[in-house]
Amino acid sequence: MIPSRPTGLRLVTRAVGAREPGPPLGLRSWSTDADAIAILIDAAEIDVDNPGEIAAQVPQSTELPPATLVFVLGVAARGRGAIGWLARAIRIPRATRCTALVARGYVEVGAGADDSGADLVWGLSSPC
Repeated sequence: MIPSRPTGLRLVTRAVGAREPGPPLGLRSWSTDADAIAILIDAAEIDVDNPGEIAAQVPQSTELPPATLVFVLGVAARGRGAIGWLARAIRIPRATRCTALVARGYVEVGAGADDSGADLVWGLSSPC
């Protein structure tokens, strides 16, 4: 169960020029000023089964305000250019995303699907 349902989400990604996915949790659009964050992993040139490579794209929990809710989306950006647009969705295993959050210092890490079926992993930045 998601700890608290945010009223808005900021999309954070290293995937320059990637097509933005629709926001999860029934939200209509991404917000530039929301406290909660959703991370879209850039899958270009990484192994999406490697928690270390996923963690490298997640901010350290201490870089965020205390108790910031952070989601890691289950589908990654596929790369740039025509090949990226034509490729099938790249899915990142839940266990890999959860491990990445724990490695970066997040607490109350969990996983599940929202009402639309979006595969989400979440955690809270360290309250310390």
